[in-house]
Amino acid sequence: MGDERRNVEFARFIVKQFPKAKSVLVVADGKGELARKLANKGLSVRVVENKPRFEGRKHTLISYKRGWFDSGWRIVEDIIVGMHPDEATGEILAAADAQGKPFAVVPCCAVGRFSQNVGHSKGEDWIKRLKGLFPCSEATLRISGRNTVLYRR
Repeated sequence: MGDERRNVEFARFIVKQFPKAKSVLVVADGKGELARKLANKGLSVRVVENKPRFEGRKHTLISYKRGWFDSGWRIVEDIIVGMHPDEATGEILAAADAQGKPFAVVPCCAVGRFSQNVGHSKGEDWIKRLKGLFPCSEATLRISGRNTVLYRR
């Protein structure tokens, strides 16, 4: 499912765009692949995932919190990120906006409370909607599939 390089490329983007970040909140990271890539770069990572599917050995720089993420979560990390976080996409941007935190998100499907009037698979419309609600920059990852990053430093 998806480009197998997506987490490597996204982690590289995060480190490059947010060089001062020492800690990261990763939302909806399923198997924990993005968290591991970031921790391997020396970042302290907290993962919020409703259905964790973590595989492999534990990493000393990664902690996990089971649950649904919404905009009410308190972000203590330097940055909040999500790679194809589904319904948490808008919630990540809303939480970051409300708490003045930097963020980087690669949206995929248009679902969740911020996706009204956007078709489920309408990628460009979803990106426009999110940028209209939460002004931010846009970049493109060198991966196949959904590869647009919305971010704010």
